[in-house]
Amino acid sequence: MATMPAMAQERSAAATQQAADPGPDLDQGQIEDIIVTARRRAESAQDTPLSISAISSDQLQQLNIVRIEGITQLAPSLRVTQASGSGNAPAIYIRGIGTLSTALYVEPAVGIYVDGVYTPRPSGNTFDLPDISSVEVLRGPQGTLFGRNTTGGAILLSTRNPTPEFGMKADFSYGSYNELIASSVVQLGRLGNSPFMAKVSAQVHSRDGWVEAPGYSPAKWGGALDSFGVGGAIRGEMGDFTLDLRGRYNDLISYTGWEALAGTAVGKAYFGNAGVANNRPFPIGVGPRDYSYRDPRSDAKSQVKTWGGVLTAQYDFSAAFQVKSITGYNNIDQNLRGNIGGGSTLGIVANPAVPGQFVESVTPHVTPNNPGTQKQFTQELQLLGDVGDFNYLLGLYYYDEKVDETITTILNSPLSATTAIRLNRSTSYSIDSTSLAGFAQIGWKPSFAGGRLELVGGIRYTEDKKTLSSRSVSTTTTTTILTQARKDKWDNVGWMGSISYQLVPGVLVYGRGASAYRSGGYNAPTVGAPPFGPETARSYELGVKSDLFDRHVRFNAAVYQTDYDDLQVNGYNIATNTNQLTNAGKARYRGFEVEAQAGLGGFRIDGNVGYVDPQYSEYIIAVAGKPTNVADQAAFANVPNWTYHAGAQYALETASAGKFTLRGDFTGKGNAPTYSLISQAPNTAQVPLYGVESNVSLRLLWNGTIQGRKMRAQIFAENLTDNRFLTFATDFGAIMSGVYNRPRYYGASIGIDF
Repeated sequence: MATMPAMAQERSAAATQQAADPGPDLDQGQIEDIIVTARRRAESAQDTPLSISAISSDQLQQLNIVRIEGITQLAPSLRVTQASGSGNAPAIYIRGIGTLSTALYVEPAVGIYVDGVYTPRPSGNTFDLPDISSVEVLRGPQGTLFGRNTTGGAILLSTRNPTPEFGMKADFSYGSYNELIASSVVQLGRLGNSPFMAKVSAQVHSRDGWVEAPGYSPAKWGGALDSFGVGGAIRGEMGDFTLDLRGRYNDLISYTGWEALAGTAVGKAYFGNAGVANNRPFPIGVGPRDYSYRDPRSDAKSQVKTWGGVLTAQYDFSAAFQVKSITGYNNIDQNLRGNIGGGSTLGIVANPAVPGQFVESVTPHVTPNNPGTQKQFTQELQLLGDVGDFNYLLGLYYYDEKVDETITTILNSPLSATTAIRLNRSTSYSIDSTSLAGFAQIGWKPSFAGGRLELVGGIRYTEDKKTLSSRSVSTTTTTTILTQARKDKWDNVGWMGSISYQLVPGVLVYGRGASAYRSGGYNAPTVGAPPFGPETARSYELGVKSDLFDRHVRFNAAVYQTDYDDLQVNGYNIATNTNQLTNAGKARYRGFEVEAQAGLGGFRIDGNVGYVDPQYSEYIIAVAGKPTNVADQAAFANVPNWTYHAGAQYALETASAGKFTLRGDFTGKGNAPTYSLISQAPNTAQVPLYGVESNVSLRLLWNGTIQGRKMRAQIFAENLTDNRFLTFATDFGAIMSGVYNRPRYYGASIGIDF
């Protein structure tokens, strides 16, 4: 029988996945089989020899997940938290590798792909998820097929295809803190007699905050957000040729509730005394207090606008040869204002803004203005097919990006218990990045093994070029102006190899080795700082995937070791008052992951656990001007050793009232260090850990039909134990501040399909 072209299979699978057919009868306990494209071809997640968590749109809807941070409970070794400087952006860690910074100059360690297009900037991933068909979390280095900046892994988000028939779905949710979420997806169907189909989507999302800012309404307290997004797609299937155009726009405003956690003796005395003297308290200590004065020089309003699109064209000449082109464009326009010091009061400064008026607003760190833009163009060309026992993929990739950012900060550094000095600083920079890559992957399923054995090998070459232009103006009692301009170039050869064997139907064992490359770059706000070099990773993994008892039980497990050279570590430099990335040296990460599900009748349980044990073998810093290995002192900031999740549900189907499902979930992360080296940020000794994360949730769902319309509803409660932990913390020298997670909240939702 002739083999269907690989990407034709993908189109067929995607159409099947997004059709009205719900797949396996979950009431009978069978576990659904999700089609993934982790190897750039459509295949079952259970047949893919790498660690991947595939999340369906039904799971997202059932757990009321509307933003990317919600998927943290659905995959082991995944932590999605708040990035530094803004509540807009998710900070993503996989197997302990990631970055907290939202700055446009920072290269991420986990690649995010939306409909096949790489979106590298955290603030560009602030959108909600009203029309997602699936999410794939690829754990471990993915450099061969997904390129640069995937030393931790990759997350693939896919939106639904337009359908030939007209249809519409609408959902509405309301909960604690006046949280309102309303979304709608309209399938416009076929456009006349043309081969084109179209859809549009829209979503609004708003909520009040929970960190009180005196003088502001709850809609502007810390934790508040207001978001609006629209999207659309046109798709034409013309025999062997497919043309697909998708676009989206999102505008999000948020407020982050920073609180002062710790400080030096003089820092605590100065800000504490100033607060008492001016009847404007500046509390300092581990919380959460959910209370913080806001500096009048910044309204703390962070706004991020993102828009972009992707044009995908594919022609299937035969089973042996297909051509695919993916053209992408993304744009970010942001302004990340914030009262990052965790409070504000009036105090005495030695260099007042108005001569002679020595009492003015003071805070450890405030950002009155931080505008930035990003423009990105990508082009990828793929040649692929199946020839006998072999399948192949050849590709070329081009990436062009320009970022501009201006960071305006005001910092107050105490000189004594009664007086501080003010530093006003404005740094502007521009970085142009160009990346070229070529890659190839070949798979072999020998006929003599009956399709049970597969060998795969791949290679990728990447060349990065960057230019930097920056200017910094710093004023205390005098003004200092610094400028910098430079060009740099890096390249890398990456590889991947895997072997897998199906022991019996439904049981796959595999071994995999892979490498990845994280681009070098600049600490742009610190004018004159040398560039940081590329980070490279080599990973080795053994795993098993199994579907047992007629797909009523699923058990997947993997063990791995990843070795990193020139590991990029982010931290706040209290000497220069800026975030900086450095190449720490060498590190080894070892761990394991387990995912399991079981279903019988209406009862279903599922869970996952991940463990990572990272160790530095080399961490070089300058001590008294001499390069010194401090590996025995260094910790892995923001990296919990354990991640875990357990869920259970029972579904009751009635003849007249529909289906009722009661579900409970428990998600947790182990304690994680707040900083890599206490010697570089001494206040972190007072708050060395973020706190154990845990979330207990409960929900009651209903699915039924009213007057021929499919409807759904649920009531839910999140963080039932009201567990509070830090999501981010940073040391500014005099004061250490941080942000706490959301308190307990409740809500209800309703939806309808037309």
